[in-house]
Amino acid sequence: MDHQNLRDRTFRFAVQSIRSVKPLIADPLGRHLVGQVVRSSGGVASNYLAACHAKSRPDFAAKVTVVAEEASETALWFRLFVEVDLMPASEAKPLIQEGLELTSIAIASARTARRPRAEK
Repeated sequence: MDHQNLRDRTFRFAVQSIRSVKPLIADPLGRHLVGQVVRSSGGVASNYLAACHAKSRPDFAAKVTVVAEEASETALWFRLFVEVDLMPASEAKPLIQEGLELTSIAIASARTARRPRAEK
């Protein structure tokens, strides 16, 4: 997957995450958890953008590792929404899945970036 596609995918994940939790602001517990989702899902997109502008392979690896952490955290919040009956599982499932897929992609990218380059 190229950088532009993943940049778009992480941005869409943030937008979809925020849109899906917006109605929960009226609930006191929901309001607190919405803030967590806004921060973590936004972090997926913003940290991937930062990784695209990394100064070196180690810098890229460090930044994309943060993407993995934020994506995993966002998936956790959506699981929690379901468990405390703030959101139906059918609504949360695609966001949980996307968060876990983005986590896997980011982890694989970090591993690749940390590998020594092959000699030419």
